[in-house]
Amino acid sequence: MNRPGEPTVEALMARIAALQAQNRQLTERVVKLEEELALARLHRFAPKSEKHIDRLFNEAEQAADEDAADNEDGGVVVLPDTGLPASEGATGKKRGRKALPENLPRERVEYDLPDDQKACPCCRHQMHRMGEAVTEQLHIEVKAKVLQNVRFKYACRHCDRTGINTPLVTAPMPAQPLPGSIATASTLAFALVHKYVDGTPLYRLAQAFERAGVPVSRGALGHWMIGSSEKHLARIYDVLKLRLR
Repeated sequence: MNRPGEPTVEALMARIAALQAQNRQLTERVVKLEEELALARLHRFAPKSEKHIDRLFNEAEQAADEDAADNEDGGVVVLPDTGLPASEGATGKKRGRKALPENLPRERVEYDLPDDQKACPCCRHQMHRMGEAVTEQLHIEVKAKVLQNVRFKYACRHCDRTGINTPLVTAPMPAQPLPGSIATASTLAFALVHKYVDGTPLYRLAQAFERAGVPVSRGALGHWMIGSSEKHLARIYDVLKLRLR
């Protein structure tokens, strides 16, 4: 029985729940501010030799101007004929767009004329295909998909009919990088590269997953980072440490 003036149990539980929610919000804000502070320190105290044009609003304009300057013709001095063998540096540096790497897979996309346009515009006879013009473009596509791990189960029909117990055997799965997690090795690599190579804070990474239609909380991303470090990256770190020593 509550004394007069004392809060009830329901009121205390509601107050505790409100305080816990407020504590979670403050914790998330502290983590966000710490990440922003670390990023600001990195931007301020990074070596001056590194170019941080990626932090500027006019990055596209600057990059386009630099590319145009690199691709300009000129800069090659024509030397008089001296009768001596030509040196390798006399031809100048080749300019222009670099070819795409040969090791990348190629996908052929064909574009053909409609049948009504295959008649000769001069004599109206049917034209034949004499060749093709091939141009290459770089196509990068990031897709999110769900892997359904189907493990087949087996049982003995004879034991099912005649025996007391029917043993069940389920096909095993390969070892997973983080057991019990929804993230595959590819997903973990994607998140780790964006976090530690590109310097993307976790809340921005969570926003990137959200834009891709995959709601992943910042807490889950944090567990991915910690679990990957403890189970895998720590062993690589120990080996590198021993090798350097």
